[in-house]
Amino acid sequence: MLFPGPSRDDCLTTKRGPCLRTHGWTWRPVFGLLACLLCWDARAGWADVQAGATRRSFSAAERKRLSDGELVTRPAALQQGSADLIGGVSYQVIEAPQHVVWQALVDIPRYHRMMPRVIEARVVEQQGTHCKLQMRQGEAGLLEISYVLDVDYERSSGDIRFRVDPKQPHDLQAAWGFYNVRPYGKRTLLTYGIMADLGRGLMARMLGKGVQSWMLKTPWMVKRFVEGSGRWIYDWSTPEPPVPG
Repeated sequence: MLFPGPSRDDCLTTKRGPCLRTHGWTWRPVFGLLACLLCWDARAGWADVQAGATRRSFSAAERKRLSDGELVTRPAALQQGSADLIGGVSYQVIEAPQHVVWQALVDIPRYHRMMPRVIEARVVEQQGTHCKLQMRQGEAGLLEISYVLDVDYERSSGDIRFRVDPKQPHDLQAAWGFYNVRPYGKRTLLTYGIMADLGRGLMARMLGKGVQSWMLKTPWMVKRFVEGSGRWIYDWSTPEPPVPG
């Protein structure tokens, strides 16, 4: 659940606050979308995040890439106080019904098969559709980090929101993000957004310059899993998928 990406020169702080630049883009909604990722406790902010991700239009080239099964990414960087955040938004069309993709996203024990560098994911606490997940990521042994994610699942809207729990031991400085699952004809459009501060410790050294591109490949990895071995794991005929677990 991690992300070659923007350099420090692409991210400025002005008297009016943080200013976002993205490579080759002047897409103003990106700023509002990613800025809202910082507002975990603001329900209105999260509504803006989901709306901005799902209502945005694609260029003709992007629509072709999506139809061809390719990943569309919008990498970004943001300075927020002392935090150096990287991330962005990525989109992937998956050859499966919406409820099947949802089944995969709530199949937490199999996250290691569909998330970048995940070693293990397990539920440590659950109350209804809210979970705390213990995550181990990297390479098992010395090059390994761990953290706890707070995750909210909203089946009716197809939304999943997550953040690193700052009250639990964590090797990441901070991270916030979301998934959104929507029908795309007979297929499914998976949208993924994330902003993370990796700090200058083990995680940053381990992942190096390719970290941002790996972060944004998450929807592609979900696609590869769902269309591959996941085709024989999930019930494609059941319209209502299970709860997280």
